[in-house]
Amino acid sequence: MATPAPACRKAIQDANRRWPSRRRESDGIMGDARHQKSKSDHNMGNAFDLTHDPVAGCDGSVIAAAAIKDPRVKYVIWNRKIFNRQRGDTHFRPYTGKNKHTHHCHVSVLAGSRGDTRAWQWAPGGIDLPAAVSGSTTDEPAATTTRPRPAGGRASPHPADRRTFPGVLLRNGMRGELVKLVQERLKRLRWNIDVDGVFGDDTERIVRAFQKRRALEIDGTVGRRTWSALFG
Repeated sequence: MATPAPACRKAIQDANRRWPSRRRESDGIMGDARHQKSKSDHNMGNAFDLTHDPVAGCDGSVIAAAAIKDPRVKYVIWNRKIFNRQRGDTHFRPYTGKNKHTHHCHVSVLAGSRGDTRAWQWAPGGIDLPAAVSGSTTDEPAATTTRPRPAGGRASPHPADRRTFPGVLLRNGMRGELVKLVQERLKRLRWNIDVDGVFGDDTERIVRAFQKRRALEIDGTVGRRTWSALFG
C-alpha cells in the first residue's frame, strides 16, 4: 500500500513552520478518487501540493521557482506552466492539462528521492527564496489572494530584518502587513501614499514611479530588487 513520501511530508512541514498562518485547503500528498483514476505521482505518495497564499507568504510562484532548483524534484506544475526535469526542461513551458493549478503548486519528487528528508528551500532559516517564476503570476480574481484571514490569523508578518526580501512578490490586489510596510517606507521617502495595507492602483502607480526613478524594471510589483532598493 502506498504511503506519503517522507520528502513530501517534509516539504509541507517546512512550509507550515515558515508560514504558520498560511491557508492549507489545497494541500495534499496522497491522491483522492479523481487521482486514482489517472496516472499520478500522488497515487504513490510521491507528490505534494502547497496552497497558493501570497498574503501569508506562501506564494505559488516562489514555491515553484524554488522547487525546480531541488535535485529531488521530478516536475512542477504551477499556474498553467510546467517544468519537467526528465524531459530536459530548462525553464517553465505552457501546461494544457484540465487543472490549471492556479490555487496550488504541484511538485512531484523522483521515486529514488522519496526518502530524502533534507530541508526544502522554504524551510525557516534557509537561504533566500528565489524570485517568482517569470510570467506565472495568477490571473485569478483578486479575491483569491485577499480573502479574510481566519480568526486570530496573521497576515504577512514583518520580516525580522527589513533589508532582507521576505520571499513574497507583492502586487496589485494584495493586502497585509508587508504591503503596509512598503507603503510606510515609501511615505518616509517622501512619496505621497496612503498607508492602509492595501496594494491598490495608487500604490502600484507609486511603485512604478519609484522603479523608474531607481532605474529598475517598471512592472508595478515589489519583488527582490525593488525591495532591496527600498530598504537596502
